[in-house]
Amino acid sequence: MSKVFFKKITHEGLLKQPDCLVKGLEIAGIAEDFKKDKFVGLKIHFGEKGNKSYINPNFLIPLSNFLRRKQTRPFLFETNTLYHGERMNAVDHMNLAYGHGFAKTNMPIIIADGLKGDDYIEVEIDKKHFKTCFLARALKDTDFLLVLSHLTGHMLTGFGAAIKNLGMGCAARRGKLAQHCEMRPVVNDKRCILCGLCMKSCPVSAIEKDSTKCFIVKDKCIGCAQCISVCPRDAINVIWSEEYNLIGEKLAEYACAVTRNIKCAYVNFCLYITKECDCMNKEEAGFVKDIGLLFSYDPVAIDKASIDLAQKQENRDVIRDAHPKIDYLNHLHYAQVLGLGSMDYELVEI
Repeated sequence: MSKVFFKKITHEGLLKQPDCLVKGLEIAGIAEDFKKDKFVGLKIHFGEKGNKSYINPNFLIPLSNFLRRKQTRPFLFETNTLYHGERMNAVDHMNLAYGHGFAKTNMPIIIADGLKGDDYIEVEIDKKHFKTCFLARALKDTDFLLVLSHLTGHMLTGFGAAIKNLGMGCAARRGKLAQHCEMRPVVNDKRCILCGLCMKSCPVSAIEKDSTKCFIVKDKCIGCAQCISVCPRDAINVIWSEEYNLIGEKLAEYACAVTRNIKCAYVNFCLYITKECDCMNKEEAGFVKDIGLLFSYDPVAIDKASIDLAQKQENRDVIRDAHPKIDYLNHLHYAQVLGLGSMDYELVEI
């Protein structure tokens, strides 16, 4: 079984004792991979403009200092988004990161798929959905990737953590589109009230309306699901047929592609856990109490342990309650089949 190390702590507690992150990495043995002169990427999510639930940059300051003492070359690693917004190109993306306080980490920011998201490498995997994956080019020169993930719910996969941060977060724009391309939401005419919020939220103007209904232009839709999250009447949904597991499986294949050529380790921040991901351009309240930090070399095990701890603490299936239509364990099962990791784990409390 894979080992997952667990430090019970709250968001406020970690702000007071941010060195817990470094201590956890040392106890888990991950710090041994921080080698002199090596390029150590910290895969992070800077949060969309208006979002407040992203990983607090203050948590990373002791880690930055530690990596410099180890004489590594640390940097913050992120990629551009598929949809329009403040993170669609490297200039706006970096300005947003500075605005959210990440300059205080004293680590350079590398937008790994280039200025406009089209700087990529091709990695052959020959799996069910993809023969080739299109990943951020900077992965080619990164020696070690520490994947720092915020546990949240997610409208398409049920939840997001290490595997989503790895698979979607390390893909160039072409790879992100390949993962989303077959997920097409539809409007339920009987529930739609023509409020227009979906039209305003759509990053590619794929939603139109006539005198009686809104409708989605399939040729324009990129499957980002922003419209689902803003609809006040739950009138927009993906048609969950035999393809409902598709995006989760594609996500797992891309995660597998990332790990093919680079060693990775994972930290899940199970703090300030929100119903939707940090891509939402609004402030959300947490819907699960703070759990703590998890550390592992196994992305499948750390994600499964995160969900198990949330369920145990709340005494309910929190992800099922938040997103009842989604088989949220599907991408973990498939990732296990791919050899990415194991859902069997040993939890070691530190």
